[in-house]
Amino acid sequence: MCTTEKSEPQGTSSSSEDIAALNTAFDFLYGGLRDGKKLFETNDNAGREGAIHSLEVLLKFLSQFRPVLDEGLNAPLTALFNALLNLGDGSVLPILKPVPPRGRSRGSGVRDSLKGAAAFTVTRLRATGLSAPDARADVARVFRDAGVTSARGRYPAITSRTVRGGCEEVAADIGRRGEAAQTFDQLEKKCSVVERAEPADIEGAEPADIRRAYLDSLANLINDLRGSEQ
Repeated sequence: MCTTEKSEPQGTSSSSEDIAALNTAFDFLYGGLRDGKKLFETNDNAGREGAIHSLEVLLKFLSQFRPVLDEGLNAPLTALFNALLNLGDGSVLPILKPVPPRGRSRGSGVRDSLKGAAAFTVTRLRATGLSAPDARADVARVFRDAGVTSARGRYPAITSRTVRGGCEEVAADIGRRGEAAQTFDQLEKKCSVVERAEPADIEGAEPADIRRAYLDSLANLINDLRGSEQ
């Protein structure tokens, strides 16, 4: 089949033989990929047989072109093809092995978001006239009722001191780079929009009712965030 390089200078016309050979190569590719698709759809070995066949056809097609062979451009695909073949023998080559996750886990991000939600709720409770210690105690109780525990320390229960630490972390993040501070700001923005839309309802409500509404919202948010970990 065609081994003509495709990097011909512009203006150079291909011969009819080259064009015919190229068409033959593409016919081979399309036919092989169609067969691979049929194998894939049978779902044998989770569709692996179809993937192996399609890769083999693609590699044979690419081998018709000199730059692919000269520069080893097919090396990544060849490695993947060989790894898939080895699965049939019970051998998992490095290219198919899971890579340990890097950076912060999803669970860590959720925990930081919970800190931001706690700090926001404390701020809002204090705005109703509740003292800081009482606000932190109420928020800690919501976390305990929801089954949330501390990530560190000998005592896993969420306490007022735990909530205070989260509030201090949010306040210290001046650049708002952390997930906790960003969650706090998002909730503040959302709350401001609601207050502008329904000022009469908020102004006429009893402080105890407003506090209860904030704590209920916190409980719902905790459930939503923890549900996203599943």
